[in-house]
Amino acid sequence: MWSKAVVDPVDRLADIVIDRFCLGGAVATLAAALLVVSAQVVFRYGLGNSIIWSEEFARYALIWSAFLGAAVAYRRGEHIGVTILVEKLPAWAARIIIAIMHLVTLGFASLVVWEGWYLTQRVFARGEVANALRIEIAWIYLAVPVGSAFLALAALTALLRLHATTLPGPSVDQMQ
Repeated sequence: MWSKAVVDPVDRLADIVIDRFCLGGAVATLAAALLVVSAQVVFRYGLGNSIIWSEEFARYALIWSAFLGAAVAYRRGEHIGVTILVEKLPAWAARIIIAIMHLVTLGFASLVVWEGWYLTQRVFARGEVANALRIEIAWIYLAVPVGSAFLALAALTALLRLHATTLPGPSVDQMQ
């Protein structure tokens, strides 16, 4: 079992980074997208004039919101899942399945961080610019490795917390 000395600092870091920064960023980008799209509707149908960058801004804000929000949802256990099998298993077996789930998520998120960072560097090197907003498109691509890094942190903390807690049921010797 991991000691509280290992789990608590990682959990506190996740509290700050995921529960504050990611949640705040996801809410802010989603609110900004809503505000800009609402303004676009008013301008287009009320004033007969369009905001030419609104659709592009909303799309990019939603990308950032989704990648930041994924870590928040994972940390809170709010992602959709089929749990009927795990619920029917004994506690020790369910714990193993949940640990495997966190390990797979950690591995996948780490792979996406690696590949997303590689892709983002290539896009930065090309200097591609968004049509309407006139910003480097690589800033949008950066949502992939950043959001995935936060997701990996959420999976790691979930795995550490799972390993640090004990469940009633058979001991390791009884499971063999």
